[in-house]
Amino acid sequence: MKTIIYGIGKLAEYVDYVITHDSENEVVAFCIDKKVFPDLSHTLFEKPLIDISEIQSIYPPASHNIFIAIGDNTLRENFYKIFSNFNYTFINYVSSKSFYWDNLKLGKNIFVGEGSIIQPFVEIDDNTILFGAKIGHHSKIGKNCVLSGTFMGGNVTISDNSFLGLNSVIKQNITIGKKNIIGMGSVIEKNTSDFEIHHNGKSTKKRNIDSISFDKHYLK
Repeated sequence: MKTIIYGIGKLAEYVDYVITHDSENEVVAFCIDKKVFPDLSHTLFEKPLIDISEIQSIYPPASHNIFIAIGDNTLRENFYKIFSNFNYTFINYVSSKSFYWDNLKLGKNIFVGEGSIIQPFVEIDDNTILFGAKIGHHSKIGKNCVLSGTFMGGNVTISDNSFLGLNSVIKQNITIGKKNIIGMGSVIEKNTSDFEIHHNGKSTKKRNIDSISFDKHYLK
């Protein structure tokens, strides 16, 4: 079916590419609110770019579906509500280069990127994005979430509107509260409450020697 992508950034370009090359859907246009981006041209990635006010007349919901390609959870939730009211059907994209079992339960406007591994008895609710995530069995992921390179044990619950950063690790049988931000490299071993932010506070330190000097002294 013919698909409209809402979004204009790098994520939208990525979604366009994988849908085009790895699904039965055909991306025919992009959509954005030109009140926010008034100076945009009328094309994007060699496809038409239209204002959200025009989408129902130019690309009616009876013959077109939609995917919202916005990384920000709150914005993605807002536009999900808008397009629901417009009566559009949302597509899911599950990469052929991911691994999952037949009993995976998906909501709407779901993106599962390449490299994701999903064990049996997993549920992913509406409007959630997985980038290379590893999801343990019997886990539930709520609405409007982003999991980027996350490693989850079994029987984990991720509540709505949470963001889990690169290489974050969630121990089995843990519940993550609503609107949590779990920073890159964080390890969560206890349940979290709503609206919490977790970050391990560690980062790689710069050495007091440049790479050329290091090569001369230590790599010969």
